[in-house]
Amino acid sequence: MNTRRIGILSLCMSSASLIAFLSSAAYAQDAQEGGNEIIVTANKREQSINKVGLAITALSGESLKNQNIVSLNDLANSIPGLSYAPSATQTPVYTLRGVGFYETSLAAYPTTSVYVDQVPLSFPALSTHANFDLERVEVLKGPQGTLFGQNSTGGAINFIAAKPTSAFEVGGDLSYGRFNRVEGNAYISGPLTDTLRARLAVTGAHADDWQRSYTRDDKLGEVAYYGARLLIDWEPVDTLSVEINLNGWRDKSDPQAPQYQTLLSQSPSTTVQALRDFPFAPFKARAADWTPETRPHADNRLLQGSGRINWEVASGITVTSISSYVDYKPDQGFETDGTTLMADDFIVDKGKIKSFSQELRIANDPLYPFRWVVGANYEKSHVYEYQLQTFSDISTAPIFGYTGAYVYSDQRMRNYAFFGNVEYDLSDRFTVKAGARYTDARRKAATCTGDPGDGTFAAAFDDLANAIQLGFFPVEGFTPTGEPVAPIGLGCAPLDNTTEDGTPATYLPGEFRDTLKEDNLSWRVGVDFKLSSNALLYANVAQGYKAGSFPIASAATFEQFLPVTQESLLSYEAGFKFSTLNRKLQISGAGFYYDYKDKQLRSKIVDPIFGVLDALDNIPKSRMIGAELDLTLTPVSGLVLSASGSILDSKVTQFVGLDTAGGSIDYAGSVIPYTPKYQLRLSGDYKWEMGDVEPFVGVVFSTRSKANANIGGSRGLVLTSDFASSVAPEDVYEIPGYSLVDVRAGASFDDERWRVTVFGKNVFNEYHVTNIFTDYDTIARFAGQPATYGVTVAFKFW
Repeated sequence: MNTRRIGILSLCMSSASLIAFLSSAAYAQDAQEGGNEIIVTANKREQSINKVGLAITALSGESLKNQNIVSLNDLANSIPGLSYAPSATQTPVYTLRGVGFYETSLAAYPTTSVYVDQVPLSFPALSTHANFDLERVEVLKGPQGTLFGQNSTGGAINFIAAKPTSAFEVGGDLSYGRFNRVEGNAYISGPLTDTLRARLAVTGAHADDWQRSYTRDDKLGEVAYYGARLLIDWEPVDTLSVEINLNGWRDKSDPQAPQYQTLLSQSPSTTVQALRDFPFAPFKARAADWTPETRPHADNRLLQGSGRINWEVASGITVTSISSYVDYKPDQGFETDGTTLMADDFIVDKGKIKSFSQELRIANDPLYPFRWVVGANYEKSHVYEYQLQTFSDISTAPIFGYTGAYVYSDQRMRNYAFFGNVEYDLSDRFTVKAGARYTDARRKAATCTGDPGDGTFAAAFDDLANAIQLGFFPVEGFTPTGEPVAPIGLGCAPLDNTTEDGTPATYLPGEFRDTLKEDNLSWRVGVDFKLSSNALLYANVAQGYKAGSFPIASAATFEQFLPVTQESLLSYEAGFKFSTLNRKLQISGAGFYYDYKDKQLRSKIVDPIFGVLDALDNIPKSRMIGAELDLTLTPVSGLVLSASGSILDSKVTQFVGLDTAGGSIDYAGSVIPYTPKYQLRLSGDYKWEMGDVEPFVGVVFSTRSKANANIGGSRGLVLTSDFASSVAPEDVYEIPGYSLVDVRAGASFDDERWRVTVFGKNVFNEYHVTNIFTDYDTIARFAGQPATYGVTVAFKFW
């Protein structure tokens, strides 16, 4: 067995020995005393987090408010092992324990699935404003395919909305901070009749521009969004309950502009003089640039309705139905090169997601020694995305004469699954677990790149297609037909150079069409051993899958449109959970080994005409080894100290890809993208009483090591005579490590009916990079927010 794997298992066994000793000493006390427990729904039923044999991080709604966790980036910084990468399209990309896929196409499924009250948000863009008015957030680590379906190879994030109350309540908060940010949240909740309860929550924010052009007098980065959620709970009889969730949001915030970092020209220097003359961005958080004529903008909106029915059809047998429909429409434009030039600006990026999902499951009483759940899922989604690009200033524009292009992707998905999960208590201490899910997935795609209307793109491809068909431009393996091609006009221009279906390539222009059919069997087996009422050991082996997908790309040939196939992850994990001193001390930890096959990756292909172009690819083999530890201590009344951290060693073990010049390179031994080796978070909160006033203070320190934004970092970077950069060549794709400090202080009044908080984030104003990406001739980076600060006034009446 691998020595590192042995080391992790040894760590878990050593921890188990320590827990056994401590638990024997504290067992009598904790058996009699109680305390507040965090309740989670990882097994699709409510359980204490300390009794679930899975690695889970849960944050209560109170913690989210107190620590001012308002964005997805804030959430990622709060959970070691979880990374968040922003994108120009505003599509969030999560990487959990090294499992992620940086693909921002609207139709791409995630590796970490997101839910609100077990209702799926199947595509990453749908989760942008899910995190308001919450009871808690649960982050389940490791493959969750058995109960949560495919596309959860990294794990699952479940937002638990605050529920309607049995008594009348009203509350909210209002914040004012740097950049004139005004943010508000409010809710009203209570009974409408003896059997009907409701809760209405609203959220919204507005802030002035936070980014500044470093070449002219201009600003960007306005924040403007609002959202609402209406929950209705109806319980006509004890054996039947109905839960309705109607929610939506609209976001008109400016997409973030990147910082121009590196020139990596695809053609001779005579065609990129403007890019060579453009200054690189300074290492300042607010500095950026964008094309004034195509200023980044957005007007995105989401509407969703879901319903859940719980019906106890017989004593101890409950049928649950969860139905959901979501309608999302993005309409935005964004910057990718970070200059004022038209070196690949997306003037238009709009589309739609219409997704229906249905789950039906049957489960027995969770108090039985033999617990089971069986069910089925169905999803039907239609995703359309249209982009209009202008790239008159890229290096190849003078050669081919084009100025821009449109791209569309029309994809339809149909997925169904059957699943089952069982747990059996062999004794009061020993429980065995097993579960499986069979999934059948089908995806149809129609994709096209065409002329934007000025005729330049069509003319370039008319000339190219005719040159190939008439034999003037020889292509290896293709016999010219001798027949000229009909003018493309506004039709699809990419040339069919694929032989995937066994037919020879035609090199004729047209629309790419394909169907991806896949199926898989996810499973998990495990054991839980209770050393005492306050100490749990567990071990799990699980297999999970993520579905394949088609990209959206400004493509020259069909080869760029080919899909990645499904990836799989085999996980070995052992962990512990322990609490003592009336839950004043709680410790949990886990060690894991991942065998990762066919990891999906945005990579490169060598096009016989245009050279090195973007495409999707699968990494045959890679692996991750890691460990995590969480500790919470309440040494005295009012003082809460927390520490959590993770260590991760990721490595590609088999993959031969391309370098930036199109040459072959063996990436074996490279670190997987977006996987910092360590992450650490320390926090302290203290509150005390002064008469009717309860002051409080808090601080959070978080740090993470460096990570690469692409496979191998700069290993595949080939320097040319046109190369220029504001960083050293070996650091071009390195996201440097960074540390952030957040603070807060304030007081609550009148039995916590009123609360005033002064807060600061990144109080030392540390410059930090959150993502780095390549865009044809350029490499750009996203900078994290500078220091922000403000005051929040919260109220609650009942």
